[in-house]
Amino acid sequence: MTTDPSTTGHACRANDTCRNRVRDYETGNWLSALTIRPRFLCQGCIGAVTAASAALWEDYLALHRAFEDTSITGPTSGRPAASPTPPVPVNVHTDALMGEIADTAHRCAVVIAERLGLADPHERHVGHNLDLIENNIAILLDVPEHDAMGWLRGGEQWAAIRQDGVSLALGLVDLHRRASATLGVSRGRDRMPLPCPRCEESQLGRWHGAELIDCLACGAAWTEFDYRRMTTILATDYQEFA
Repeated sequence: MTTDPSTTGHACRANDTCRNRVRDYETGNWLSALTIRPRFLCQGCIGAVTAASAALWEDYLALHRAFEDTSITGPTSGRPAASPTPPVPVNVHTDALMGEIADTAHRCAVVIAERLGLADPHERHVGHNLDLIENNIAILLDVPEHDAMGWLRGGEQWAAIRQDGVSLALGLVDLHRRASATLGVSRGRDRMPLPCPRCEESQLGRWHGAELIDCLACGAAWTEFDYRRMTTILATDYQEFA
C-alpha cells in the first residue's frame, strides 16, 4: 500500500502537477512525492521551476514579437533576441499572458532583491527580473508567506492575498506551460512514443528548444531525466503483464 503524503504534512505542494508523483495502484490515484521540508517542493518540481525560469524569457519574446515594443529590457545573459516581426492586430489573450509573466517575474524579483540587499527591480525589466530569478531559485523558494496585493482567481478583482516563494515559483511553472500551449501553433514539437504516465493520453511531447517534456492533455511535465526514469519503470511493469 502506498502512503499518501498528504497525511504526513510533507506532500509536494505542486499537488496534481508534481513531477515525482507516484500512482497508488490500489486506488488508481496519483500521490504527490514526499518532501524533506514541510509545505515545500520535491526535487523534480524544483527542477521544473529552474527550467521554467530559464525558458520564460524566450516565451515572453515569442509572445512579444507581435507587439513591436523596444522599451522591453532583455536579460544580461543568454542568446541574443531575434528581431521582432512586423506588428499584427493585438491578441487579447496573448497580451494578458505577457502581462502575467511580467507581473509574476516582478513579484519574484522583488522578494529576491529584498533578501540580497539590491535595489527594487523595475516591472518592465522582464528579462532582467527573470535573469535574477534563474540565478537565485533557492532564495526564492525560501521566501516565507507574506501579505501582497494581486488579482483574485478569474482576474476580475484586485485584493489582498497571501503568497510565499513556493507559490510564486509554481506560478512561473504554470506560466511556462500556458505560454507553450499558446505558442504551440508556430513551435515545432517532438512527440513521445509512450502515452502520458499521468493521464494515459497520447499527447506527450517536447517543444523544440524546451527543457521539459509535457502532456497537452493534462498539463503534466517532467525533466528528461525524470521522464526516462518513469518510462523505464513503466516498461518493467508492462513486462510483468506480458
